[in-house]
Amino acid sequence: MKQIFPFILVLLFACSAVAQVNRDAFDQQRQQIREQYARQKNQMRQQYDDARKKAEAEYAAFRKKANEEYAAAVKKAWQQMGVQPAVPKPKEPEPPQPPAPEPDKEPSTEPLPQGEVKPLPVPPPPVPAPPIPEPEPEVPTLRFVVYGTNCQAHANVEQLGFKLTSVDEKGVAAAWQTLSQDKYDGLLHDCLAQREQLHLGDWGYLRLLQSATEQLLGKGSNEAVMLQMYLLAQSGYRVRLAKADGRLVLLIPFSHTVYNYSYVSIDGLNHYLITQNKVGGLQVCKVAFPREQVASIQLSELPALQEKLQTKRSFSAKRFGTLRAEVSVNRSLIDFMNDYPQSSAWDCYARAGLSENVKATLYPALRSQIEGKSPKKAAFMLLDFVQSAFSYATDQEQFGYERPLFGDENFYYPKNDCEDRSILYSILVRDLLGLDVVLVNWPGHLATAVAFSEEVEGDYFIVDGRRYTVCDPTYIGAPVGETMPQFKHVEAKLLKL
Repeated sequence: MKQIFPFILVLLFACSAVAQVNRDAFDQQRQQIREQYARQKNQMRQQYDDARKKAEAEYAAFRKKANEEYAAAVKKAWQQMGVQPAVPKPKEPEPPQPPAPEPDKEPSTEPLPQGEVKPLPVPPPPVPAPPIPEPEPEVPTLRFVVYGTNCQAHANVEQLGFKLTSVDEKGVAAAWQTLSQDKYDGLLHDCLAQREQLHLGDWGYLRLLQSATEQLLGKGSNEAVMLQMYLLAQSGYRVRLAKADGRLVLLIPFSHTVYNYSYVSIDGLNHYLITQNKVGGLQVCKVAFPREQVASIQLSELPALQEKLQTKRSFSAKRFGTLRAEVSVNRSLIDFMNDYPQSSAWDCYARAGLSENVKATLYPALRSQIEGKSPKKAAFMLLDFVQSAFSYATDQEQFGYERPLFGDENFYYPKNDCEDRSILYSILVRDLLGLDVVLVNWPGHLATAVAFSEEVEGDYFIVDGRRYTVCDPTYIGAPVGETMPQFKHVEAKLLKL
């Protein structure tokens, strides 16, 4: 045993030495990896900085050339063009609230008659944010408000203020040369950044620029309109400048027909007067700015505006009394929605979805009740909620004119109609159940149809080989699969969401 003990000590010492060597090797290897990662990270950062600087330099050269050419082009005579009157939103007769559905009806074995099926639209490419250098932080800021939301931009009021000598061709060209100076880049950079941060979309961005420029240069002034024109062109939008009676106006086209705004047709494309309605004629500068893109009226999400929450309202289903929620809406968003132009892209109301603050109060309450239910049962519960938790009124009765509601607006206004309920129901089914939905458009009536993952009896359509079962949020008391009798044999147009 005495001979074994020294051997064990030697063995332990040897193992300890080997372990220390291995640990040193591991530490050395780890340090090498760290250094290699740091070098790669610095190399990637340098490559990014070089690419950014190159993009900024290339864009600066492009802008300089484009602005010089534009200033020279606007000196030419402008064209006299007629203003077309605003197109009102088409009126459709809305059905009265139907009676309760007939009990014990035989389920349909044949699909309902259908006409046009509009596919998922290909969204227009978003107007990209051009590589404008970030302004120095010490530059004084311009503060302004858009839809109740406080905004600011790097803009020295004294340096950026300017006066048009006249609104003739030479005066506009001189103003464009003034605006093309680098000192306006800070304002442009910050406005573009807030377009992205607030998820304003194209219409919201127009209003942001209007608010910023009028705060800087005066409400409704020619100088403010001129600066809006410049910023929109530099931001990548197609826009045209026009004048009448000594006033400058902007003409802006959209990807869809916009109602209730007068317009001028330029090269077959309607350009709308977004600040006013006007009849008669305008002198239009038809000069195009390079790389311009048409603004989109579609919304993929709602803006992230400053919260001004209204008093909560309670909503409860009748058949499923436990399906209830208290919801508060953001007044800033309601202001945005009130201002949003109506258009032929009425499906944008469904695609925009609900705001995050409405989801935060509504969705947990609904999920707690439909959890564990079959898709058909859950869809029926949500259908009853939309059918019975809201009071019904046509647009003419509630507003005196035609207007669809965004999802959030159903929780703000006292009543809603068939298209509003269908839009809301389509959002709930897609978000909470993950099922595909089509909007069903009969003459004077809108409903939905849902593609269930299980076999569901009732009235249905076939779209791309899939069965979409009717769910009508305005057919009070009707279950999944029930169609209003007056539409059973009427051809419907379908719109995929």
